[in-house]
Amino acid sequence: MKRESFRTNWNPENLSLTEDRALQLGLWPTADADGTPDLGAGALKHFQGAELQRKEKTHFGTYEVVMTAARGDGLISAFFTYTGPYFKDPHDEIDFEFLGRDTTKVWLTRFVDGENLPGRWIDLGFDAADARHIYTLEWLPDRLVWYADQRELMRVTEDEAPIPQTAQRIYFSIWAGGPAQSDWSGNAPDDARGRARVYCVSYRPAGQETSPMCSDEPLPDRIE
Repeated sequence: MKRESFRTNWNPENLSLTEDRALQLGLWPTADADGTPDLGAGALKHFQGAELQRKEKTHFGTYEVVMTAARGDGLISAFFTYTGPYFKDPHDEIDFEFLGRDTTKVWLTRFVDGENLPGRWIDLGFDAADARHIYTLEWLPDRLVWYADQRELMRVTEDEAPIPQTAQRIYFSIWAGGPAQSDWSGNAPDDARGRARVYCVSYRPAGQETSPMCSDEPLPDRIE
């Protein structure tokens, strides 16, 4: 994505803990932004959002997150794994992306060595912004499987397409799409605001059976 087409700066102040110990990622308009593209480091963009990454890399295994997505046209809240040239790696990535224009669906995709392989827009059977749900990624050398509340959403095997092989970092983010992303995410209005919340994250390396996981605990019925 070209930098001038990206409308969101990351601000650590947009990360906070809620009373029920969830990590909240917030997005809102940037004060005094004049609406012009950001063509230089430090220039104001339309929005300030939030991104969090785990310092240590993880690799094959099972990933779980309990979260709620942000609602709103043009808003994107994501749970993903990533590595790339900044880390002196090929660009490998595996994504859960919730598009705020319709939070009854999720966009599932992946990159292998910089190639954006075909993604899918999947019906969840619930609204990801209404209540917390558990999302699971099973990443093994020969397959990727995405789940929501233990229901399989999509499966890709090495016989169908390449599977990411490089160790990556866990990320969470919230950001705002613009004209360059409008066919996918919609175009966030200038006054857009949103929040995503993360209640639990867990990772179990392949071959281990005893590491604690988010799915060990039952989920409450609602966010509030």
